[in-house]
Parts: sequence; C-alpha cells; structure tokens
Amino acid sequence: MLTAAIVTAAVLGVTKVVRDWLILRQVRAAMDGCCAEDRVRIGMRLAGALGGREAPPAEGDDRP
Repeated sequence: MLTAAIVTAAVLGVTKVVRDWLILRQVRAAMDGCCAEDRVRIGMRLAGALGGREAPPAEGDDRP
C-alpha cells in the first residue's frame, strides 16, 4: 500500500514537471516573434497557468 502511494506521488510529480516544461517550451516559441505588449500578455497567462488558476481573459479575448 505504501509502495503504491509512493509510486502514485512520483508519477504525479513527473507529470507536472513534464506539463510545465511543455508549456514553457511553447511560451518560448511564442515570445520569439512578438512585440513587448504580447510578451506581457503571454507572461500573465503563463503565470496563471503555472499557478493552477485560470488567467483572466485578455483584452479583446472572446473566450467565455
């Protein structure tokens, strides 16, 4: 039982690290070809995503 709990915790930890790495890789690629305002917007959304909270909708964003 303890082994199962340890393995589950390890898998969840590795999953989070991989997810964060993939997000950061996409953000780096997006920031390469954008202006300063877009970098700030991307940074705010990244902070929300990595913090586990939904980022506030960007101005002009038509998401619900």
